[in-house]
Amino acid sequence: MKEVFMTGSEILVACEKVSTQAEVTGINRRYKSFQFSPGKSIPGIGERTGWGLRMTRNGKLGVSGEWGIINPFRLVDKTISSCRYGPDTLFNFPEESPASEVPAANNLEAITHESVHDYLNTLQNKIKETHPLANLSARIQWGEDSFAVLNSCGLLGSYSKAVVSSSFSVTIPTDNGLLQSGYFLRTTDSLPVMSFVLDMLVLPDYRKDLISTGIAGRKNVVFSPVAFSMLLQAVRTGVSGKLLLEGASPLAAMEGKQVLGKSLTVRDLPHLNSCAASVPFDSEGIPTQDKTLFEEGVFTGFLHDLRSAAQCNTVSTGSSGRNLGEHSRPVCTNLTVDPSTNGSVNTLSETGSGILVTSILSAGGGNAASGSFMFDCGRTYVFRRGEIQGFYHGCVLSGNVYDVLSKVNAVGSRQYRVGTDLLPFISLNDISVR
Repeated sequence: MKEVFMTGSEILVACEKVSTQAEVTGINRRYKSFQFSPGKSIPGIGERTGWGLRMTRNGKLGVSGEWGIINPFRLVDKTISSCRYGPDTLFNFPEESPASEVPAANNLEAITHESVHDYLNTLQNKIKETHPLANLSARIQWGEDSFAVLNSCGLLGSYSKAVVSSSFSVTIPTDNGLLQSGYFLRTTDSLPVMSFVLDMLVLPDYRKDLISTGIAGRKNVVFSPVAFSMLLQAVRTGVSGKLLLEGASPLAAMEGKQVLGKSLTVRDLPHLNSCAASVPFDSEGIPTQDKTLFEEGVFTGFLHDLRSAAQCNTVSTGSSGRNLGEHSRPVCTNLTVDPSTNGSVNTLSETGSGILVTSILSAGGGNAASGSFMFDCGRTYVFRRGEIQGFYHGCVLSGNVYDVLSKVNAVGSRQYRVGTDLLPFISLNDISVR
């Protein structure tokens, strides 16, 4: 990180005569990758470095960012242009440096192109045990991300972490066309647990006399963790203090009130071990903290960065996130939903009858800010007495996220990693299906 701090200091020096406050962020990514598809395997290796700059000029906040070789004065010029139409600053950059963590020991050296190839071959063979005609495509990238932040008020902080990003897709030809399932997750310093990947990827066995079954109306719906993660996108958006200030959050004036079902406890855990979104401090240098967003369905409060906190007359929750060249916004890190302490993993037996949604093809027509959704689920599975009886093509679900999450039948007893989140299966009732 020494080179990062040196370059960051050069950028701050270039800002001295044109801004009252300035902040520099630096990102370095060193990685290896492996692309796997039928008949082709492609290993890779790479490195990327990026720089972001925020500054206050004439009371306005400007931002810019670049990847690759940096010219400090060019970056400053771009940020000055951004200040001309940027928002009012409203806050001061922090002075106190966060604790800079020593990188934890990791197992990245144990992951090689050869070991990933063997892992994916084994995964392909296990999938074929259920679906002999299935084809697996995958990309796994592993390496180390380093981040540094420093500002003109004296703050200085850095950390490094191991990250393994895995994306899987399975295609299965059937008499009724192609079936597809996908799964994405990000972990730290190890390949994904194969049994969990199989649970998310392997569709119910099409060799079991599944008869095409029509279904429409208001139904019990079981969401797999992959499908559940799509529902929770509205929650991620709704808890943002920025959305609250824009007057668009459906959670406004709901703090301390019952919003979700009592069996749902939702947390944002930036210190969770083995989760790739875990960070010791946010993109503004404010220390992060684990937060319970909904305690047994009761909304506990919004997430804030420095700017939204200043506007709401409160303090930052250490939740600032941003891409290079973008303004900060409050974001979730590792979102988790507590599993049940008893019951089944997939909640089918507790639900009795309904449909199982394993993936969502598209989410057009919804609105993450208001919570409304319309999901095209492709093929869904009809179950009765806890057993799958048939399937249905072209299923569309619609409703409002906060409404459906207030009607919980059951929560699964095991968490699965989806992206950077830890989520169980969930059974919801009275959802519009067509």
